[in-house]
Amino acid sequence: MAGDLKKFVNPKFLRTVNLSLFRELFERQPPGPKQPDMALFELPDPEARAALAQLFEGPEEALPDGLVADLHNIAELGTEAGMVLIQERAAHRKVTITFDHGGEPDTVPLDPKHFALLVYLRYPAVFDAASDLAALQARSSFAEYVGHDENVEAQQDQTSKDAFEAAAGEMFKRDHRSAHCRVGWYEDGDTLRAVVTHDAPVSVLPVVGDKGEEVIRFRRLEYAVLSYQVSTGRLGIAGLRKGLRAELAEFFAVHILRRPGFFAGEDCQHLYSLERIERTGLGFKVEHAFDPGIQRVEIIEIQLDRLDAEAREGEVIVQATHLTRSFSGSALMRVLQHTDRVAFGTGRYRIGHVVLRIHFMGRKRATSVTVKIKPPSLAVFKRHRFEARVMELLRRNGFCLDRQPADVAAAA
Repeated sequence: MAGDLKKFVNPKFLRTVNLSLFRELFERQPPGPKQPDMALFELPDPEARAALAQLFEGPEEALPDGLVADLHNIAELGTEAGMVLIQERAAHRKVTITFDHGGEPDTVPLDPKHFALLVYLRYPAVFDAASDLAALQARSSFAEYVGHDENVEAQQDQTSKDAFEAAAGEMFKRDHRSAHCRVGWYEDGDTLRAVVTHDAPVSVLPVVGDKGEEVIRFRRLEYAVLSYQVSTGRLGIAGLRKGLRAELAEFFAVHILRRPGFFAGEDCQHLYSLERIERTGLGFKVEHAFDPGIQRVEIIEIQLDRLDAEAREGEVIVQATHLTRSFSGSALMRVLQHTDRVAFGTGRYRIGHVVLRIHFMGRKRATSVTVKIKPPSLAVFKRHRFEARVMELLRRNGFCLDRQPADVAAAA
């Protein structure tokens, strides 16, 4: 059995789990050749638990595919952190999670695994919302698109949302996944976030079954995350391969913004630049005095690309790449310690990316956020904390490219 399931369905859990919940989980599965014998739930409690333990001690491939998928989903939130997310989403929806102990309602057991199992079965809307929140927090690498204008409001009526979900489902189906698609929508100030839950391509796994060698096919759930900021007209997309991002961005423009082609400009992904460092040189320091809550900012990594003097079809040719790290100082200074011959420009060097470590003051100790800036379109960091302050730091230090809204550009 896969490692995450072994941690979830462990002997301790099987000795204490409420058997009525596990029976309900098994009853969700459609009939099939690998359907477990439901008669085990009619056995006395110790024998039923022993039979369950024997079942889960075997290979994952012997279990019904639907049950495996359910257990993987539950295991993702069957932790203390997952329990907190579920409780937050329940409170947000004004839902009280209770469990019937032999006919008497009571609060649920506080074991996170039991909690996740119960919510998955009895409160699916809360579970889905918590799963979406976990996906939002897990994503850090957003490919960003800038729209033609700022302050374009999103249309959040159900018709618009349904149309976007249907279009995304058709895209995934055409991409040899499936038409399964569920979109959760969440507002955070002037930012609209969407978590698109969809099937992965079919995985094929050869196994040994009762009748010899067999092949099983299954699909995992995957998550794409969108984040649209009204004030700047920026859309970030994470968790999706490059070939599908532009298409999903267009679906968002058509159905949610009612502005077809909004993210289709030639410079829509030209968002970040490291030219400020190249102009200043390796003595560059990040300015952060404007934010008294930032203790210090370190450049802990820099990638230098050695450029060819000529370009092919207008594209720069990289001859070699040099990566320098310094976890207790400045990577720029580390480069200077080894050479003073780094010059920037055509036929010389350019900076491929830098990694910043920003130390924010806290009540007890500082909290650090690592940010990777890779032009032209990537600023990679955990977006659920300090996002506005990180982006302000990047803007003030010239790492964000200014762009003119469409009406200003047209007038120019």
